[in-house]
Amino acid sequence: RWINPFFLFGHKRRLKENEIHSVLPKDCSQHLGEELQGYWKQEVDRAEENGEKPSLKKAIIKCYWKSCLLSSIFIFFEEGTMVLLPLLLGKMISYFENPKGSNALHDAYICAAVLSACVLLWAILHHLNFNHLQRVGMRLRVATSHMIYHRASTVCEL
Repeated sequence: RWINPFFLFGHKRRLKENEIHSVLPKDCSQHLGEELQGYWKQEVDRAEENGEKPSLKKAIIKCYWKSCLLSSIFIFFEEGTMVLLPLLLGKMISYFENPKGSNALHDAYICAAVLSACVLLWAILHHLNFNHLQRVGMRLRVATSHMIYHRASTVCEL
C-alpha cells in the first residue's frame, strides 16, 4: 500500500534524505559488522591456538547458523509438500480411469482439496524461505562490507 505512492512521489520530484525510510536497527551496518567481527576474532584466536589459518567461512557459519537452520526447516516442509503432489495427482488420475467406485467421487474431491492446499502451502513456504534468504544474504553482505571497510581504513591509517 505504501510503495506505489512513494514511487509516484519520487517520480514527481527528487526525494530528500529525510523522506527515505531508515534502516531497521538489527540491519544496521555497525551492529552486523561488529557481530561478525566478534566471531572473526574468536576464529583468529582459535586458529592461533591450534596453529592453523583462520577461516572466514567458519566465522560466517558460527554467526549465521541459526538463520541457515530456519531456512532448512522451510526447505524441509517445502520439499515435503512437493513429495505429496505427485501422490495426490496419481489418486486423482486413478479416479478418472475408474470413476465407478463407491466413494470414488468423494475421494477425488478430497484429493483435489488436499492438492490445492499443498500447492498453496508450497507457495507460502517458498515465498517465506526466499524472503528469509534474501534478508540473510543482505545482512551477510553488509557485515562483510563493514569488515572490509574497517580493515581498509585501519590499513590506511598506518
